[in-house]
Amino acid sequence: MASDNWVPVSIEEDIYLFVNVSGLSSFTGDEIFVWSLQEMDPPMTMEEVNGDIYKVRTYYHINREINRYSIKQIIFYDEKDNVLKQYSYDHKSDKPEFKFNYPIIRNSEVDKILLKCMEYVGPSIEKK
Repeated sequence: MASDNWVPVSIEEDIYLFVNVSGLSSFTGDEIFVWSLQEMDPPMTMEEVNGDIYKVRTYYHINREINRYSIKQIIFYDEKDNVLKQYSYDHKSDKPEFKFNYPIIRNSEVDKILLKCMEYVGPSIEKK
């Protein structure tokens, strides 16, 4: 997409991590939706995916108030950006403990993504 704006988050062990910051400044509450992109060299393999995986796009739903997140979608790409496999996840519950499946662990990939997002979103809204 022409409107994507991928900025680097980290480079670790031949994995380059980017986040799409387009539209992030429109988030004003504690919940953020954001795409990340991992590029791998050398590629990785997974039993469930046919072919070498060079890129992985992940759509995160992050709640910075409770410091938890969920994954909405994952897309695996080959060397020529063809989709190898994709998964979508729908969390039907409104309860935060079910809606946001995973804790954000300090210095994890999602923690780094959230920190980069905060540069564009700004601090949490103070509760009154």
